[in-house]
Amino acid sequence: MIVKHGAIFDLDGTILDSMDYRIKSWNKAFKDFGIESDPEIIKLMIGYPGSMLIKAMHARDPDIEKREEKYFSTYFNDLKFFDDVDETFKFLKEHGFKIAVVTSSRREMLNKFKLNVDVTVTMDDVIHGKPDTEPYLKAIKLMGVEPQNTVVIGDIDNDLIPSRALDCLSVDGSMPAAGILPCPVNVGLLLQGVLPHFP
Repeated sequence: MIVKHGAIFDLDGTILDSMDYRIKSWNKAFKDFGIESDPEIIKLMIGYPGSMLIKAMHARDPDIEKREEKYFSTYFNDLKFFDDVDETFKFLKEHGFKIAVVTSSRREMLNKFKLNVDVTVTMDDVIHGKPDTEPYLKAIKLMGVEPQNTVVIGDIDNDLIPSRALDCLSVDGSMPAAGILPCPVNVGLLLQGVLPHFP
């Protein structure tokens, strides 16, 4: 089968049910460094590079992110992917898609998951993370597809801003009523909503 389509998925909150654990981990990390954190701001910034979240809390120490990853790793056995993720990946591959996961997480963390995908891009693989287009351009190149033949599924603007800039099909996974692909991933809606947009 000749692959001409690509699908890029965000990790946290899109295919991995991890948001609560991320918020807990960041809160603990900031507390360790004597910084008062706001869970609501953290929630809004999950998916952004850790350096941006740290700056939003008026902090600078890059070790805060390392501490967050350490705490997050303690929840690893509690983390679960949304119900239809495996089925959706299988469905996409059967329809000629290559699949990528692009995340603001670090490579060491992502490698702990057994992802049945073709390409992964982490913060450690790029100079500029989302919302810069660099991570998506890297994933698209590695998949061997074109931006206009790529669908991007994410749950926050940070995932979709670079997608729109590259003229990819953008799917807001946080809005089941308005979007094509709600979280958890739904194969039926994917079939109805995404495939008609691709030749």
